[in-house]
Amino acid sequence: MSQEYSHGSFATERKTKLLGVLSAGANLSFVVGTAPINLTDESNVNKLERLQNQTEAVEKFGFSDDFESYTLSEAIDVFFKKYQVAPVYFVNVLDPKKHKKEAAAETNKFVNEQMVLTQLGALKSSVVVKVVPANGKGDALILDPEKDYSLVFNDDNRLVVVRNPDGTIKPTDSLTVTYSVLDPSLVTAKDIIGVVDTQGNSSGIELANQAYPKYNEILGSLIAPKYSRDLGVTSALLATAKKLNVKYIANALVDFDTSKMITYADAVAIKQKAGLIDANLNILVGDLISNGKRINQSTHLAALKQTIAAINGGIPNKNPSNKIYSGVTGFQLNGKDIYLDESQAQYLNKNGLIVSINNVAGWLCWGNRTAAFPASSDIKDIDIAIRDMFNWLRNTCILTTRQMVDEGIDRGLVLRIENTLQSWLDGLVGIGKLISGSIQFPKELNPESELVMGNIKFLLKFTSGPTTSSIMTEIEFNVDDLVKIFG
Repeated sequence: MSQEYSHGSFATERKTKLLGVLSAGANLSFVVGTAPINLTDESNVNKLERLQNQTEAVEKFGFSDDFESYTLSEAIDVFFKKYQVAPVYFVNVLDPKKHKKEAAAETNKFVNEQMVLTQLGALKSSVVVKVVPANGKGDALILDPEKDYSLVFNDDNRLVVVRNPDGTIKPTDSLTVTYSVLDPSLVTAKDIIGVVDTQGNSSGIELANQAYPKYNEILGSLIAPKYSRDLGVTSALLATAKKLNVKYIANALVDFDTSKMITYADAVAIKQKAGLIDANLNILVGDLISNGKRINQSTHLAALKQTIAAINGGIPNKNPSNKIYSGVTGFQLNGKDIYLDESQAQYLNKNGLIVSINNVAGWLCWGNRTAAFPASSDIKDIDIAIRDMFNWLRNTCILTTRQMVDEGIDRGLVLRIENTLQSWLDGLVGIGKLISGSIQFPKELNPESELVMGNIKFLLKFTSGPTTSSIMTEIEFNVDDLVKIFG
């Protein structure tokens, strides 16, 4: 066969033998709660939304400064105003179809072409406007929202009926308005937990499993501010975090139920009785105060952990303890200001509980242990930073090696996986995120019975710096140097 004539020096490229490592990201947050969706899209119920900034968040979920009623507004304030970190995943479970109540009918006249409804949480879809007969007799005329009036929210989140000059309403007419309002108090733990129904539709916490298939991102922290005080919600968050999409893993950050506490020390017995001793559980005791408002500590810790990882190149080998909670001005237990000294805080810390303490820099996250401490002494289960690294390394290995699933098992495949992961680990060592890291394909972990079934197993070993829990400096008076006073 003839060949094309070539003269000179040439080069070609071959396919790379190493795969690019697909990072799992680190400590991306998932928040499930309640939002004032009457201000925006009333249908935004049990939908997973990936948010990049405050503007996008407010467009999809509305915003109210009533954080006690609307926990997603609290999350908007914390993640996007105080920490300016993204992306964050939100799910609203407040459903206008069932979490509502009827407001008292209002009768009034227009002022400056407007009638302002008094109750917050008004649902546009429920509004019925009628003209009251001038003589008080006869049926009221139901007005057409398409031509007689429009509905808008003012800066105070109150619904305003605006008269259309081209409609049938006269400026002197009295109107009767009936409407429904959101009632966040009707939201239950069951709503937060959610289900996967017979049609495969997910709700509540179950929607965390959609983050990866929908957006190709692995979650790191799951929170349900306020509602996680319920043990059922805590259990659901933890169960989902430990088995995201069956094989990925995250942490549940939960707010501790302090209602039965009289003093701070009572938290230990309550934790033990509840059996809250899981490595993938971070338990927050007490509420934070910001601008006079009570803020759930789980919201701040999730934002803080995500911020630390982002600053650290997306690698979660830093503990959030002893880091400042942004914009926090106080700490409370059951509505009372409290100032824990380090010995008091240490008592809670050594029982796997996280609090906040005050120092010259501000209010700090204080507690470097997971809920597994002190029941467990295994560093991978008790040190928050080490636990986060295990989660991240585990998720990243799955994402990277899944590209080789269904390839033929041979020496080339084994070397390709080993070289890819070892190169990645060497890079982490090189930038100081790991002390050491190695990947092996041990013969003892891969018996013939497994190989013929297509199952192969690798062993990854790593070392990262444990969190510095205490620093002791011994000070001694040097008697021998007294001689120096004699010159």
